[in-house]
Amino acid sequence: MVFKRSLPDGDRCGLTRGRKSAAALALLTLLSVSFATVADAGTDKIDLSSHSVRWNPLNRNDTEAGAFEWAGTIEISSENEHFGGWSGLAVSADGSTLLAISDEARWLSAQILYDEKGRLSGIGDGKIAPMLGLDGKPIPNKNMGDAEGLAVDNIDPTRGHAYVSFERHHRIWRYDLGKGGFDARPTQIVTQRELGKLPTNEGIEALTVAAPETADTPASLIAFTENARDPRGNVRAFIIDGKKVRRFSMRLHDPNRPTDLARLPNGDFLLLERRFSLLAGAGMQIRQIKQEDVKPGAIVDGKVLLDADQRRVIDNMEGIAVRQDRKGDVWVYIISDDNFNPLQHTYLMMFRLKQEPDVTPPHILKQGE
Repeated sequence: MVFKRSLPDGDRCGLTRGRKSAAALALLTLLSVSFATVADAGTDKIDLSSHSVRWNPLNRNDTEAGAFEWAGTIEISSENEHFGGWSGLAVSADGSTLLAISDEARWLSAQILYDEKGRLSGIGDGKIAPMLGLDGKPIPNKNMGDAEGLAVDNIDPTRGHAYVSFERHHRIWRYDLGKGGFDARPTQIVTQRELGKLPTNEGIEALTVAAPETADTPASLIAFTENARDPRGNVRAFIIDGKKVRRFSMRLHDPNRPTDLARLPNGDFLLLERRFSLLAGAGMQIRQIKQEDVKPGAIVDGKVLLDADQRRVIDNMEGIAVRQDRKGDVWVYIISDDNFNPLQHTYLMMFRLKQEPDVTPPHILKQGE
């Protein structure tokens, strides 16, 4: 903001010293209010309502979920017209804060609430804001703003680097939320030139950080497409280090399609997948991809840890996040994309990984691998 006028000279304007000080104070107040308004421009508080939902609608005591134990589901709603379409998810290391992105290019942050038994119970302190483009203005439309994948590199997702993948105009952008908050302008990581030709609406859906950036090296990212195929019919995937892109593939478990990716404390990956048919309804699958299998030219598969269908309360599950508490328990959060459809739901659910955590330190992918 540029102000072309300065305070008038006190002698020429006949101001007394006291009136001159008062005028200066008034302008300083105006400046501080103006800059505060600019800093918060576009970010709005949002009223969020939630209520608990059972995992098994026929049995309130059923917590079985494959390799996981269900630990609560809430349905979230809001009167805000921009609420919905949540396609990427991150959760803070202490489980207190949620960050999500929508496929209409918006950020959502909120506080996660738990009951006395540590189960997911509610949500509050919501904030919503448009994602900005390279020009510092809100991304104007769905064609440019179809954000699908979210990866962060900080224990508080709202204070670190956020990497966002977009479909249609395929690219990955990096937002420094630690410096700019939701007013951060992105920097471009890769575009379709580095990724190659991808289907318009089946590009990078699943994204996670394999190794955070340092002063000398860019972050290492792992990305899975939704349904771009290699010549053998496998799903295309990428290892991304700055502009350096290396390819690998994943065997498809048809009709499941990748929607998000999160890294476990031992370095392995949890791949969230979804499916839908008019006959069978919605379904979701979670696979564990071994870290040592992810390398250029490889074709990876993975152990299925959870497969759920309409016998459980699920929807279009699109975002996954992982954290480990001080006791060593691994917690997995999943959010659904309601497609802005009144017949669908925004569910946030939480699970505990039942298997003993592997204490093997994670392998850091190096650029030569």
